[in-house]
Amino acid sequence: MNTRTLYAQYSRQIELLAPWQLATLATAVTERAWPNFALFSELAEFGHAADVRHCLNMLWDYTAGLQSAKNFERLLERLDENTPAPEDFDMFGVEPALDFSAGLNCAINCAMKASVDETASALTVSLSTIGKFIKYTEAQELRGTELAQYTEEHELFEVQRRFISELISMVGQQQKPSKEFTKELRLLSANDGVSQLGISLD
Repeated sequence: MNTRTLYAQYSRQIELLAPWQLATLATAVTERAWPNFALFSELAEFGHAADVRHCLNMLWDYTAGLQSAKNFERLLERLDENTPAPEDFDMFGVEPALDFSAGLNCAINCAMKASVDETASALTVSLSTIGKFIKYTEAQELRGTELAQYTEEHELFEVQRRFISELISMVGQQQKPSKEFTKELRLLSANDGVSQLGISLD
């Protein structure tokens, strides 16, 4: 898995999208990763998951046209207070949690100021999380090209790539924000509470 290639690919695919569409994509892909953070927060007794969930909810309101991004700097502050430092935890779960925080940071920044770079980063990090997970759980002995090939052919990776392609297609065809579209996209992204790693809070 080459993250630079993925980033470049997604940047090209979304470069003509409107500001609200870019923020919507970043929010949707971050929603899919939410269980990774929530479970880590619970197991490690770290931070306030409700505060982080609030940030994500505010983004969804923004993408539906119900909320201004005027004071979203406060969301960044709240997120920063709840972003784990890997060196403080002796458990793999901190990595997916940190990646979730990075994606949410991209989404908030994108809502404040539209950015192809921020959205492409959010999409790419959602896949690199899977790469880390696969290496940790079942491919620790693989390196370089072998690891990349194993990752890209893995079901989790393929499912997430299809999900991202579907997101880009749906958002690209939607001409303007609407509560109905946001509701549909949010349901799809939440995936019955199962993250891109197959992790569920239930």
